[in-house]
Amino acid sequence: MTKIGMLYICTGKYTVFWPEFYRSFEEKFLPGCEKEYFVFTDAPAIEYEDAPRVHRIYQEAYPWPYSTLKRFSIFLTQEDALRGMDYLFFFNANLTCKKTVTAEEFLPRPEKGENLLLVQQPGFWNKKPPFYTYDRNPKSTAYIPYNCGKDYVSGGLNGGTAAAFLVLCHELERRTEQDLQNGVIALWHDESQLNRYAAERSDYRLLTPAYWYPEGWDMPFEEKISVRDKARYFDVAAVKNKETKQRGFLARKWGAFCENYLPCWYCLRDTLLHKTLGAGR
Repeated sequence: MTKIGMLYICTGKYTVFWPEFYRSFEEKFLPGCEKEYFVFTDAPAIEYEDAPRVHRIYQEAYPWPYSTLKRFSIFLTQEDALRGMDYLFFFNANLTCKKTVTAEEFLPRPEKGENLLLVQQPGFWNKKPPFYTYDRNPKSTAYIPYNCGKDYVSGGLNGGTAAAFLVLCHELERRTEQDLQNGVIALWHDESQLNRYAAERSDYRLLTPAYWYPEGWDMPFEEKISVRDKARYFDVAAVKNKETKQRGFLARKWGAFCENYLPCWYCLRDTLLHKTLGAGR
């Protein structure tokens, strides 16, 4: 039976999403496959942790935006166990599986040279590359010039074969650490890094926003995986503001204060465009 590693981070208030995530994905996601849940959390206990194949792994809650920047490092703490999976997929905490998702429609297809699985960002599925909010900062390892790139993908659902995804994690961890040492943070953090990685390759299966469908949106896709509105559960801005108060300490810990934490002139346009289009972040 195909073994699927489900990578899930829920620290702080994000633990509220775990029970519905588990129930919906256990019931509807890749039936016929054996799913193992690797839940990275600072909670002393979580619902369903005694269920077969649920692994609660202690993870301290990093302040924003390091909670997303350090994502690849977090996964690699369990690299030995993850190598035992056939496929690995990361899911944002606030996802719910609405309809049955089969292996045929979701998994990378080796016969087509696919090793990774990426999903279009819903704010950009019908836009052309010049309008994508790639990181345009030449100092960033996530930099993509205006004449490059073909897809804009979501940072909140991605994966692939275990081997290919772990290579991705190692490379994007390396790039992220390089940026931090140079005083740079990619514009949209892990998502910007993932888009740069995708721009360099063609070995991925690209799914429509049916698999990353923000709650309340109206798009011409069947809603397979829904992105719940975090604002219905807690004050998102307050949580991020509270987290960012610690960023000075984290900057010292990782070597530098990041000069483009606030948008500089070449990414101000992209920041405004990203917010205007709404990308389900």
